[in-house]
Amino acid sequence: MKRALIMLAVLLLVLCTSPTASADSARVQYPGNGHYYQRFDAAMTWSNARAYCESRGGYLATLTSAEEDSFVYQNVGQDGVAMWLGGTDETSEGTWEWITGEAWSYTNWAPGQPNNISPGQDYLSYFDLAPGQWDDAGPPGGDETFSFICEWDELQTVPTLTEWGITIMFVLMAGSAIWMIRRRQVA
Repeated sequence: MKRALIMLAVLLLVLCTSPTASADSARVQYPGNGHYYQRFDAAMTWSNARAYCESRGGYLATLTSAEEDSFVYQNVGQDGVAMWLGGTDETSEGTWEWITGEAWSYTNWAPGQPNNISPGQDYLSYFDLAPGQWDDAGPPGGDETFSFICEWDELQTVPTLTEWGITIMFVLMAGSAIWMIRRRQVA
């Protein structure tokens, strides 16, 4: 029994300390709207990045002003790296909208963008070839993978897979210790 508990604890340790995406920037707050932003460098499709941000209580970043855009890029962006943002024209080609429903009144397209150079470039990203400016990206099938930036309206802490794993391991270890003490007292 003791050996089985140890093996279970080791298995949980291995499984629970391998999160699917780790933050690659600090979470920063933009004073202009009180929102928080963080970059993740795990390469994901736009749809998967959107789902990941939502699973953490946020959404892909929506940059509705020059000031917000500049702050986010300077504080969590990275030159030479394409990063998904929360804009799309998948509903109607050429009609861009934010996934949050906010008004699309500000743009920061790189020269010649959006160009929809191949059908399916329906998703907004920071352009790796024009730091701090936007590009339309995403080939048919949606298999292009980039880093991404999540946004939160308020500070939320969502336990990571690693944190859950540590909690589960602690409970198992404590339970195992109590079981062993009781067993010795009976003997």
